[in-house]
Parts: sequence; structure tokens; C-alpha cells
Amino acid sequence: MIVFDTLDNLELYLGISDKIGHVITVMDRSLPYDQGVGKYKCPENEDVSYEIEAYPTTNTGRREMPNEKRFSMEIVLEGEAVTGIRGESVFVMAPGRFLLLCDEDDVKRGMTRNIDKSVKSVIFRF
Repeated sequence: MIVFDTLDNLELYLGISDKIGHVITVMDRSLPYDQGVGKYKCPENEDVSYEIEAYPTTNTGRREMPNEKRFSMEIVLEGEAVTGIRGESVFVMAPGRFLLLCDEDDVKRGMTRNIDKSVKSVIFRF
């Protein structure tokens, strides 16, 4: 399953997993915008973790390790990057958009669309 949408519509996907409510809470509090690079746990539910990354995009990007949990959600906070799934689907990630993946193991993140840019993103896992 792949969902690509805007953060304005995130509440529409609460039926997929109740843990999306915790993602909404963290984002509403602006925690990923205020916190530095690193790994964090959701204050209300330790089953929801998130990692804040800052990196330059490249032509080749980088492969993502398989998700140890069922869902992962990528949200770009600053900049723009391209994410590829299974070498078939390509998503331009920009602030205000999210990509929700279920049981994906072939993800390539941090690719550039035209020129290299600096990106700050958060990836939730639950």
C-alpha cells in the first residue's frame, strides 16, 4: 500500500492505523520542526517513533533499510527530494506532502529532481 497526499488530508487516513493520530499530534505540536537531527519516540505512544534527518539530495539517492515496523511515513519539512518505490513509482516530496508506506522494503530516498538541494525530513515508523 502506498498513500501520497498532503498533510491537510492526513486525518482522512486514520482508518488505516490509529497510530496516525499520534503522527498528527506530533506534527500539530511542530516537534519535528523544532527538534534537531535524531531519533525520537512519540510522547503519548512509544510504539510510534520518528527520525529527523537533514541531508543533501544526490542523483543516486540512498536505499532505505527495510522497515522494522509495519508502516512508515515520510514528511519533508524543508527542501525537496524524490523518493522511488520498487523502481516503479516516483514521488516528489516537498513541504506539506506525506508518503505513507506499508511493508515496503525497496525504497530509495533523497534523490534530486534537477539540482542538489538541502532537505530536512521526518520519517515516522509504527
